[in-house]
Amino acid sequence: MKKIISTLLCLILIPSITYAATPIDECEAELFTARQPLQFDLAVKNATKLGITQQVILEATFLYYVDTENYKAIAALHTQFENQLENFNLDDSKIFATKEQWQSVIQYSLALQSLEKKDTVNFKKHITEAYWLSPETASAFSHHITAYRNKKIMTEITIEPDRELLKLENAKPITFQELIKDNDAIVVRFWSPWNQQIDTTYPLIQSAATQCQGKKIAFASVLLENEEQLITNAKELIAEITPTLPCSWLIDSNKNSLSKQLRISNLPTIVIINKNGKIAYHGNASNNSFWKELGKLDDRITKPTNNEPN
Repeated sequence: MKKIISTLLCLILIPSITYAATPIDECEAELFTARQPLQFDLAVKNATKLGITQQVILEATFLYYVDTENYKAIAALHTQFENQLENFNLDDSKIFATKEQWQSVIQYSLALQSLEKKDTVNFKKHITEAYWLSPETASAFSHHITAYRNKKIMTEITIEPDRELLKLENAKPITFQELIKDNDAIVVRFWSPWNQQIDTTYPLIQSAATQCQGKKIAFASVLLENEEQLITNAKELIAEITPTLPCSWLIDSNKNSLSKQLRISNLPTIVIINKNGKIAYHGNASNNSFWKELGKLDDRITKPTNNEPN
């Protein structure tokens, strides 16, 4: 089979996979790479008919939910992974290098269940145990810790109307109120031309910016730092973009930095700020929650189906 699609669990030891001619090998290849719901459901049905083990199907299902950021579904996998634990066969595994990694998924799903219930004590308990069992996949677990902390902090932040950023073309100040005008919200994309080549979410950002036009939702791209070479590179890259991203091009201020206030640690990060200066979303453009928040502002906005989350 071919190499499994890159996921948040990319640090799991995944064996090299090459195409083979047998129906089982072809079915497994489809099982681990299908990312559209109907396509994946069909792959699961075919896998069951061909006698592919429940363990392998569960592993593929887990990765499918991770790649599509369906954390509620991952939380619901707890019972199936728990029931399969006694019969777990390392030789059959396609993605796990140890039995402990399988056990870490059980703890991970329990942590997500606790998160849904806003049970901080048990969330911390289970996510810590997941770390302990599978430190190789720390990046997948830390995502939820960061998101949990950020969500709490974001509720306490209000962007004041007179807060200033700088226009990219001439470095002149512009206030938040001038940016949002009479719109209901503004989508702020924090970016840098120095990480643009690895920005796999750009097609989604382009779609979001385009769909926001004419729907009382402003859109802005904020360059993370006010540095001469960075600004030069940003202008060069913008001139090359086709079609041009429909947005206000801005630079963050050196003092009273918006990016620091909003705890921007990864690029690109998308933030939705409503007209009252409150944070409605903070995260990645591939996350379904981003599109749900846009849909609340205007139900004509939908996530493109031809782009998959990174």
